Amino acid sequence: MSISCIAIDDDPHSLESLIAYMDKLPDLKLIQTFTEPLQALAEISVSNPVDIIFMDVEMPSISGIELAGLLRQKTKHLVFTTAHAQYAIDAFKVDADAYLLKPYSILHFAKTINNLYPTGKRAAHLFAVFDENFFYIPLQGENGDLVRIDLNELIAVEDFGEDIQFSTTTNTFLSSKSNFIKMLKMLKNHPAFIQISASVIISKQHIKSVLGDKILLSGETCYTVSEAHQPLFANFIQDNLPIEKPKPNTTQ
Repeated sequence: MSISCIAIDDDPHSLESLIAYMDKLPDLKLIQTFTEPLQALAEISVSNPVDIIFMDVEMPSISGIELAGLLRQKTKHLVFTTAHAQYAIDAFKVDADAYLLKPYSILHFAKTINNLYPTGKRAAHLFAVFDENFFYIPLQGENGDLVRIDLNELIAVEDFGEDIQFSTTTNTFLSSKSNFIKMLKMLKNHPAFIQISASVIISKQHIKSVLGDKILLSGETCYTVSEAHQPLFANFIQDNLPIEKPKPNTTQ
């Protein structure tokens, strides 16, 4: 189910940036945008409530703080977007749920949404790895693009210190480690994945062959099982060997 949203900002460029971020998150459904706060007040006052209202603070005619006080009952969550940190206390007074300080990144925006909807039917599923069979990661670079990772297509995850590499059946992606500490812990405990070294987790279904401590995966990806993880991996292999049926006793 989608998360219905309204955006209010008198700066067209800020509004365009917000809309672009929302387009990258498929569960967000933008219902309406406003650049005139008084028009927003008139129309939202008589419309159905929405899940989130994004609202700038410094606007002509009426401030976002004042507008929020009049429209708070029309939204489940209120998120302020502003370039001025000094309004944080005022935002708290009108029961705001989040405060995005401009210029904010797509990662910060995505984390804010995920904090509002971490679980349940309306979860945004941005970083909640196992609520569904996929998750999203922010790519490296300044564009803030997100890419969807399907668990069935995920071959391996490798920790490079500050970054994490996600290898899939179609591509390889690099993202910041700081965003995925919790996710890595969840992958380690997921029955479809197994950790083979301090820095590598692989998908069991993509194992093509095992030669000693060398593992060949789909996409011709190859890893070495570390000595510390060899007992765990050996147990996994043993559990998945065909069971030899006992020979019938022919002696009378």
